Amino acid sequence: MKKLTHIFLLASAFAAFSVSAEPTLQTVADPRPILDALQHKMSSVGTVYLEFTQERELKLFSEPLKSEGVMLIERPDKIRWETTAPYQTILLGDQKSVAQFEFNDGRWEKLKLGFPQLLQRVMQQMSAMNQGQLDTLTNDFSVSLATNSETVVTMTPTDKNVRSMMSSFEIHLEPDFSATREVVLNEPNGDLTRIIFHNEKRNVTFPPGAFDQTKPLPIAAVRAAVNHAP
Repeated sequence: MKKLTHIFLLASAFAAFSVSAEPTLQTVADPRPILDALQHKMSSVGTVYLEFTQERELKLFSEPLKSEGVMLIERPDKIRWETTAPYQTILLGDQKSVAQFEFNDGRWEKLKLGFPQLLQRVMQQMSAMNQGQLDTLTNDFSVSLATNSETVVTMTPTDKNVRSMMSSFEIHLEPDFSATREVVLNEPNGDLTRIIFHNEKRNVTFPPGAFDQTKPLPIAAVRAAVNHAP
């Protein structure tokens, strides 16, 4: 069950920022010029390092279920999504394959995946969205956009089977696209997953092994390399 939940959260992933105290967002009639500007801005980004706090808001619970982690993306297709607390998992992917690890009894265990094609598709979508390659997603989603104190891209699945699990997801960006604030996955029943990003670093150099699908480099070593880079 934890693995399935992890997949759905990733699907949001890149797929969340409350705007109750912010000026009202204004829907853009023709989002194409802004989406083109976003794609142009992100085209110069080769790598991205992001730390996140994830909040799973369920109607059955009064308080959200929280987790923390790190996401790494490297052009053209490498991605690493790692949950560091309260449990530890690593999900890695590229165009050819995906791999997942869980930390149990003091060691990392590589899992046998029963749905690698789904995982691979999710990872590719996450990477494309972070790089601003929204054109690659228009076959699967309809896109709307609103701006003011932030830029919010809302993507609604066109496939009804996908909509039965995810009604939409939102990407919240700084108005100048200089950083991703958060991502929100909205579910048909009113539940949602909010992923709040911080400590974003672009065009960093990841150390060897950061995306290794056999023995990934520990995240502590990745953080040290990224945070101490000149």
